[in-house]
Amino acid sequence: MQNLHAENAGTILALVRALVIAEKTGEPTGDIADRLRMPAPAQRILKAAVGAGSLGDPAWAGQLADMAAASSAFLQALGARSAFAALLDQGILTRAPLRSRVGAVSEGIVGAVTGEGEARPVGRMSLNGDALAAQQADAIIVLSREVVENSSAASQAFLSRQLRRAVARALDVGALNTLITSATPTFAATDNHAADLKQLLDTVNSGEGRLAWIASPDVANGISLLNDGRGSASPEGISEFLNLPFAVSPGIAAGTLILLDGDRVLADIESLGVDTSRFTTLQMNDEPTMDATTPTATAVVSLWQTNSVAVKVSALFGVTAGAADALAVLTGIEWPSVVSG
Repeated sequence: MQNLHAENAGTILALVRALVIAEKTGEPTGDIADRLRMPAPAQRILKAAVGAGSLGDPAWAGQLADMAAASSAFLQALGARSAFAALLDQGILTRAPLRSRVGAVSEGIVGAVTGEGEARPVGRMSLNGDALAAQQADAIIVLSREVVENSSAASQAFLSRQLRRAVARALDVGALNTLITSATPTFAATDNHAADLKQLLDTVNSGEGRLAWIASPDVANGISLLNDGRGSASPEGISEFLNLPFAVSPGIAAGTLILLDGDRVLADIESLGVDTSRFTTLQMNDEPTMDATTPTATAVVSLWQTNSVAVKVSALFGVTAGAADALAVLTGIEWPSVVSG
């Protein structure tokens, strides 16, 4: 029986290989897909991606049915590497369409049973709505060309893992920074972790939503060692703390803990785009200084001279808080006294 999920799961990886080989040889991507017997969805995408558009544009690529299915399978395979993608996939965050005006209910309708001739109360529903704008997160990795072109299982597993790590981090940096920037309740941590946690809970917990934590790795390390029996949080991935989902993300600053109400945080990841280049010069640095605002001269690496290839996977996503108290952020966390010795 044909395994459609397995085919879609390997499609993004197949696209990367085909694009790299095509850039080197000039061979049509459709011919490469046939010659290497790539998964059927990859063959259809590569044969459809002609001059009218580019697979590097996630908005255009997302219109291809096979690319949409491949994007979904790839994002599901991120596992817990991306806190944003994991909470969205688990239904904790509220999925809403990009580029649409959205609203979240902050006060429910109050109903009552009244007698004949009695006044009927009118409930108030407040909506804090905004357009769920599309943003693009770009993940770029540089690899030797031989690794990308190699068809061995080890090479493909290595490439697949690097792509997923890069996309997961790019999504978290973009989505979580957007949420933190828009969050009104931001608190500075004290040395009393119980009081700090209660402050977050008092701000966000309405008793009606679905709460979840997102922690930076250093905070997750400390919480996983809490010596007070409050939870069984893991220092990585998705676990629980206070019986609530607990996600760890390197995409937020050290010392940060977020509590959010998923019913009032609206988000979506729409599609992926794939692009490659062998002739780019890059600054190999996690914090590049050669930006347009304050350019600072630094050494760059030529991909052509080093026989390397840059792979860019772009993701269209959107996220917004539907209410002012949909999340709260705690910064500057140290809590040294709660770590067991």
